Amino acid sequence: MKNILAVGFMIWFAVCSETVSGQAIANKERVLRIGFYNSENYFDPYVDSTVNYHEFEPDGNHHWTPARYHIKRQHIFKVITAMGGWHGMDIMAFAEVENRFVLEDLLKNTPLGTEKYGIIHFDSPDHRGIDVGLIYRKSGFHPFYARPVPVRSAKDHDLKTRDILYVKGRVGRDTLQLFINHWPSRYGGLMATVSKRLLAARILCRVVDSVCKRDHNAHILILGDFNETITDKGLQWVLHADTTCAIIALPPHFDNGLVKGTIRSTSGWTIFDRILCSKNLVTETSRILVVDKSFHIFDAPFLMENDEKNMGLKPFRTYQGFKWQGGFSDHLPVYVDIAFQKPAKP
Repeated sequence: MKNILAVGFMIWFAVCSETVSGQAIANKERVLRIGFYNSENYFDPYVDSTVNYHEFEPDGNHHWTPARYHIKRQHIFKVITAMGGWHGMDIMAFAEVENRFVLEDLLKNTPLGTEKYGIIHFDSPDHRGIDVGLIYRKSGFHPFYARPVPVRSAKDHDLKTRDILYVKGRVGRDTLQLFINHWPSRYGGLMATVSKRLLAARILCRVVDSVCKRDHNAHILILGDFNETITDKGLQWVLHADTTCAIIALPPHFDNGLVKGTIRSTSGWTIFDRILCSKNLVTETSRILVVDKSFHIFDAPFLMENDEKNMGLKPFRTYQGFKWQGGFSDHLPVYVDIAFQKPAKP
C-alpha cells in the first residue's frame, strides 16, 4: 500500500502541474484553487448539551474519543495539503463539520496555521448538528459578505437541514460569489426524500436569480454534495432555471483515473459532489475564468481501500456503520482552478 501511495503522489503532482493551462496563466496573472469536501462526520469529541444528538461523543455509539478525533483532523489536513499541491488550497469548503471549533482546531493544530487562513461558518438547525463552512487563504480571497441561506419548508415545519452558505469576496479586481451546499440525504429512500432536495434546489435558484438580477455579470461558483446525479430533477432545475445568468455544470476530470465518481454504493460509483458555475466564468473574455479542464475529482490512492464485496476500490471511510476504520471519508473531494487579474497598483 505504501508503494501505491508513493506512486499516486508522483502521478498526482504531475497532473497538478498540468491543470492550470499556460494560456490562462498568460492571459491572467494569478490562480486560485477552490475545493469542496464532505468530510464525513467531522465532530469534536466533546458533549454538546444544546444538541440532541450524542452519537459522536466518547460515550456515544461511535465512541468518538479525542484520539480518534485527532486522527480525523490530521487526515483532513493531509487531504487539503495533497489536493493543493505546490500551490496550496486558497478556498476549502466543507460539509459535515460540527461547528466552528473543528475548523479553528484544524488551523491551530496542523501546519495550515502558518498559511494565514480565515474561517466562515454559521450554525445550522440540522438535527445532527452538522454544517457547511469554509476556510480561505487571506492573501487570495477577501470576503466582504456572508450569510446562511435557510432551507425551510412552509409545509414541513419539522424539516431541519443544513443551510446553504452564501459568500461574496474580492478576487483580484472583481467579485466572486460562492454557494456551498449539502442537500438533504437519501436516507429513508429516494422517493421519500426527493421533495427535500427539490426544496433546496428551489431555494438555491431563488437566491442565485436575485443575485443575477442585481448583477447580470455576476461570477458565481456553486459547490457541494447535492445527493443527486446531474440528471436528477433538483440539479436539472438549477441548470435550466429561468435566471438572468445561466448556470452550467463543469465536466469532471480525475487526477489518477482510479475511480468514476465521488461516492460508491452497491450500485457503483456516483458523482454527488460537483461544481457548477455561471456561464461567464468559462468565457475567454471574462476577467475571472475557470481554467480549462480544471474541475477535478481528487482520487488519490491514500483515500481508497479495496472493495472486497463489489470488487475494485471504494472511499476509505472513517466508520463502516458503528465500526471505526480510521479512514478519511465516504466521499472524495473535488476542486477547480480560477484564473484572474491582480488589482491595479495605485
